[in-house]
Amino acid sequence: MTFDVWMIVFWTVAAVLVYEHLGYLLMVRLLGALFGRRGRADVALEKLPTVSLVIPAHNEADVLEAKLENALALDYPQDKLEIIVADDASSDATARIARAHAYRGVTLVSSAERTGKAGMLNLGVARSSGELICLCDANVMFRPDALRRMVARFADPRVGAVTGDVRLVSEQSDFGRGEKTYYRLERRIQLDESRLGTTICVDGGMYVLRRELHEPLPTDTILDDFVTSVQVIRQGKRVVYEPAAVATENGTPTASLEFRRRARVMAGAVQALKRGHRPSIRQPLALWMFVSHKLLRWAGPLWLALLLVSCAMLWQSGTFYRACLIGQLAVYAVAAAATLSRRFRATCLGGVVFYFAMSHVSMAWGLLKGLFNLQPVAWQPTARARVVENPKANASN
Repeated sequence: MTFDVWMIVFWTVAAVLVYEHLGYLLMVRLLGALFGRRGRADVALEKLPTVSLVIPAHNEADVLEAKLENALALDYPQDKLEIIVADDASSDATARIARAHAYRGVTLVSSAERTGKAGMLNLGVARSSGELICLCDANVMFRPDALRRMVARFADPRVGAVTGDVRLVSEQSDFGRGEKTYYRLERRIQLDESRLGTTICVDGGMYVLRRELHEPLPTDTILDDFVTSVQVIRQGKRVVYEPAAVATENGTPTASLEFRRRARVMAGAVQALKRGHRPSIRQPLALWMFVSHKLLRWAGPLWLALLLVSCAMLWQSGTFYRACLIGQLAVYAVAAAATLSRRFRATCLGGVVFYFAMSHVSMAWGLLKGLFNLQPVAWQPTARARVVENPKANASN
C-alpha cells in the first residue's frame, strides 16, 4: 500500500474507534434526553401477571440452595410465581437440592444428557405456565423487589423484554477495577438506548420476557441472551433496561477464566452473525444501535490491529503518527506490566488498561473459534463464592 492509502486506513480506523468508544455514547445519551421515553408505570399488586422463573443449571450445587432461598423470598405473590430448575445432566447434588424444595413449589426438570444452556432454557420454558418468563442464572441473587420492578415495565404493551442491573461483586477478582468500569459504561448505554427505543441485548443473568415472544433456540446456540433479544426486537417489541431491578453475582475470580468467558461470548457473537441474528433493515433505529453498540465493538481487535500497523507504516510521515505509535505501544506495555504484576493490576490505571487489552485479545481468539466452529456448546459453571443478598444493607443503596 502507498502512504496515502495507509493515511486513509489510519483516519478511518481512528474515526471508528472514537465513534465506538465516545461518539455513540454521547449521541444516544443526547437523543435519549431529547426524544426518549421517561415514564415508568407501576402495576397494582392484584394485577401482577403470573411469572415463571426458569433457572438453567449444570453442577450448581455450591450456589443452588442460596439461589432457591433467594427466589422464594422475592417480593412477589407466591401464587403467581412458578420456580423451575432445568438441570443439564448434573453430576453433583444439583438435582437433589432442587427436589428437596419441591414441597415449597420448586419444579425440577432434567435432561439425561448434556445439551447446553439453550437446551435447558427451551426445556424449562416448555414446562412453564406463566404469562411472563424470567430467565436467570443460578449464581445471580435478586434483591427482593427486583422481579416486581422488571414486571412493572410490562404495563407498556410495546415492551417485550426487560433486563436489570446485575452487579458484579469483584473483591475476589484480580482485575475488578477494569471490569467494574466496563459495566458502568455498559449500563449507562443500556439506559439511554432504552429511553430512545430499545437496548440491544439483555443481561443473560436476569431478564424477563413475554411468553408469546419466546422462540425455542437451536440447542447449539452459544449466545442465548443476544439471540433472544434480537428475536424480541424483530417481533416489533422493545427491550428495556430497568436500573432499579438489582441483582448481584460474583465476578469471574481470575483473568484466565475471564479470558475464556469473553472468548466464548465472542464465538457466540460470530455464530449469531453467521445465522443472521440482527435487527431487520426495516428497523433503522434498532439496526443503528446494533451496529454501533455490538458490531463495531465485536470488530475491536481488527480496528486496533489496523491502527497499530497503519501508524507503523506512517512512521516517516510525521511526528503525529510516530507519537500515535509510541502511545499505543505504551498502552500495551502497561497492559503487559499489569499482566505480570497483580499489585499493579489492582490499581485504577493497571486494572482498566489490563481489562481493555485482555478483552480484545480474548475477542480475537473467540473470533477465530467462532469462524471455525471450535467453541463447545455445553457450558461449565465458574467456581465462585456465594453471593447472598442482604435486604437491609441494600435498602439504603
